Amino acid sequence: MNQIQRAIALVTAPLGLIFLLSEANDLWNLIVATGLNWHRAFMPIAWGIMLGALAGIVGLHKVQKFVLPATWLSTALMTFGGVGTIAIYFEHRAWSLSLPTLWLFSFGLGVYCFFLLQARFAEKYGKSK
Repeated sequence: MNQIQRAIALVTAPLGLIFLLSEANDLWNLIVATGLNWHRAFMPIAWGIMLGALAGIVGLHKVQKFVLPATWLSTALMTFGGVGTIAIYFEHRAWSLSLPTLWLFSFGLGVYCFFLLQARFAEKYGKSK
């Protein structure tokens, strides 16, 4: 487990510095180029919930072998996204400039929701049969 934590830190630290040291114009250009808005920033959470529930109802149990790596991935993305969002806000004093890191946070939460709801719906669906 120590190796995984070290790898997460080595990957997220440089990415965090990129966002933290970015100028407001650079962040704004990234937001405009990707078409990111408040709706799209939180869309991965909704997709994770819907697809996880659907995978559980359909009985897609093979995805459960990826739970551990997905948990590490979602933890890294949520940590990086949350800390990056706070850092960007305190650097530039504008929440709207933190949309890229909010998207990373919501993507991590969406991955977590997918696996959580797949397991919950598979358990409920399996009992009803």
